[in-house]
Amino acid sequence: MKEPVIVKTDIKDKIQLEEKYDFIVKLTIGLAEGSDFYLIIDFPHLKREDFEILARLSKLPRRISIKSELIDKEQYNITHIVVTKFTVNNNFGMIWECLSDDPSLYSDLTIE
Repeated sequence: MKEPVIVKTDIKDKIQLEEKYDFIVKLTIGLAEGSDFYLIIDFPHLKREDFEILARLSKLPRRISIKSELIDKEQYNITHIVVTKFTVNNNFGMIWECLSDDPSLYSDLTIE
């Protein structure tokens, strides 16, 4: 598998998952093989309850709805993600690696 082409790196953003969980994150967006968007969502310094919510969401066997100020601003057609990998750290932080679930997104991403 080829490495994703990254177009936005560590942008501070506000996201909403499943239309009810709001988080301030650092968001990295790229284009993965197969024309899907590739996202890295860094959730730093979480409260215990938020950590537990994200741990539960990351293990769901289905896609997760996502809204983001950056995604809206850049008009990327990303509405759902699938968590492919997640890691945790000692500071109650979590990092998700995700793919969008819509293979028709390639035409919406301009790489300069």
